[in-house]
Amino acid sequence: MSPFDISIQEARSFEGGFFRFTEISGPIRLVRFSDSGRGANGRFGRFWLYGSEVSEILSAGPSGKHLVKEVSQRWAVCDDWGDKGLVWLMDVPSQHAVQACWGATKFQPKVSGAEQDRGGRRTRRSYAGGSIQLIIPVTDTERQANPFLLSLIKGPIPTDKVVTAPGRYI
Repeated sequence: MSPFDISIQEARSFEGGFFRFTEISGPIRLVRFSDSGRGANGRFGRFWLYGSEVSEILSAGPSGKHLVKEVSQRWAVCDDWGDKGLVWLMDVPSQHAVQACWGATKFQPKVSGAEQDRGGRRTRRSYAGGSIQLIIPVTDTERQANPFLLSLIKGPIPTDKVVTAPGRYI
């Protein structure tokens, strides 16, 4: 297995800048949240989570608001990166594997520095991070899509729908 390229911003999203490259073998379900305004383009994102961790969150809270809050907190997803209104599922079948870069997420301010630089909302509050995030090369750093990885992705599913029937989706 050879590592794929990650951006400087992606590398900085890991706690202490520590990350490793690996292969994730199936069968396994990975999950991604995207902004509802991105529609079908949300599937092209490179940040993914283990479905088992999302399932754990769903077992503890009954609402979409709870799920979004926990996802933001555990994976340090800044508020201005989207509403997390859509869920994408990547099912890696048995006998297959996907390349990944993994590590613990580092804390992030609730509003990104880029948003603050544009004169947007300012805050001193942060999301803790700490959960394992995965960078999957659904697109490369030149934004070229990987057809095999795209074929594994299902969705989008509205986040509220996932909350009402978690066993069906996660």
